[in-house]
Amino acid sequence: QRKQQAQLLAEIARLHEVQAALDTVAIERAGHLELLALLDTLRRALREAGPEITKALVALVSLQADQLYADIMQDTSARLCWTDDYDIQLRAEGRTRVFQQLSGGEQMAAALAVRLALLRELSAIDVAFFDEPTANLDRDRRANLAAQILNIKGFSQLFVISHDDTFEQDTDHAVHIVKHNGTSEASSELDEWAVG
Repeated sequence: QRKQQAQLLAEIARLHEVQAALDTVAIERAGHLELLALLDTLRRALREAGPEITKALVALVSLQADQLYADIMQDTSARLCWTDDYDIQLRAEGRTRVFQQLSGGEQMAAALAVRLALLRELSAIDVAFFDEPTANLDRDRRANLAAQILNIKGFSQLFVISHDDTFEQDTDHAVHIVKHNGTSEASSELDEWAVG
């Protein structure tokens, strides 16, 4: 009986250890379940907030683009709107026109205004490239657009590729490509700049 009692006491001690381990696992499980519930709540909140965040960002970009468009076109009466479905609309003189209905110059200025606003508000990249940004614009609007592009804050470098010389007076470096006998070559200014 003593031997049997010792065995039973040993078994009881082992079962107490198992119970303690189970209690620890149950506490960990409860913590994991709480964390899982929190994660589910956060996921649901982010999923529900996503469209609202997008709407707020689109509205912010639209406001910036409207101001940039007014500066480029020197016209504060027109209102540029970047819509929730990412279309560009221009409200002027009591009517609203979609992007396809705008003139070439209006389209260029509107598209650049939205792009600049996007770069300002959403981009973590500090380099911007502009290819022929002054196409379809008259001289005054080219100058206004050049001033807007060159006054963008938060970019370490801006690259502008253009056939006109609107940007030259305000740039740090101008690279001229000329064609001689069917071959494109960098002008001597580039060679001096590249060597120096």
